[in-house]
Amino acid sequence: MTKQILVVMSSESQLPMQDGKTHATGFYLNEFGVPAHKLVQEGYALTIATPKGNRPPLDAGSDTKDLFKNEEEYEQIKAFVNETLSGPIAKLADVTGNLDQFDAVFLPGGHAPMIELMRDADLGTVLRHFHEKAQPTALICHAPVALLAAQQDAPAYQKALQDGQTPTASGFIYSGYKATVFSTPEEKDAEQGFEAPMQYYPEDALTAAGMTMDNGAKWTSNVVRDRELITGQNPMSDDEFVNVLLAALNEQAQTAGVNA
Repeated sequence: MTKQILVVMSSESQLPMQDGKTHATGFYLNEFGVPAHKLVQEGYALTIATPKGNRPPLDAGSDTKDLFKNEEEYEQIKAFVNETLSGPIAKLADVTGNLDQFDAVFLPGGHAPMIELMRDADLGTVLRHFHEKAQPTALICHAPVALLAAQQDAPAYQKALQDGQTPTASGFIYSGYKATVFSTPEEKDAEQGFEAPMQYYPEDALTAAGMTMDNGAKWTSNVVRDRELITGQNPMSDDEFVNVLLAALNEQAQTAGVNA
């Protein structure tokens, strides 16, 4: 165990919507900050990577104490996030050649992964690596949609979704897996405040690719673990999500110790 986690985040901040509109987005403060902070507390070093090597944009709507236990936690996590993201940000393509240094990969949510991560070839390389090594692959809220990068033609799959079609995945490594993602009922609640309707819903996108969605009640914590894959449904899942990830990392460390 190297005690290192790869954190992959979107470079983008404008989600295409219907009618040519866009919605300003980014990563969700608590969905990155709460798990990342606990991982660091447990002795893990984080490598942050985005496709462009830029600082990932924050979804301004997530910058609120309402998504935290109290104002003290909000202030603590916000300061931690600002400090962490003020450090080096790697270009995703530059880390794909040295993935053995990491014990797990973690993708925070916010709508941003729906922009480019779900079609990103370098992310596909990352996901296949952790899949083949059966190492923890953890994604929360909207981030599970980025799993769709791990198929033969992710850009065509995304375009079909954007065009209102039901696509077919080819060579999708997570076909048959159980997972959770920001649910369609939650998305319909959220998009009431958007500039236009969504082009498609993450739950439908993953189901069409052959995954089984195991979503819980809306706006309540729900985490699903299937083999190496750990997924959290929504912002309320942040604590449970990181605890399941840490349990998986501890199991991996114990196995490595036995086999050493």
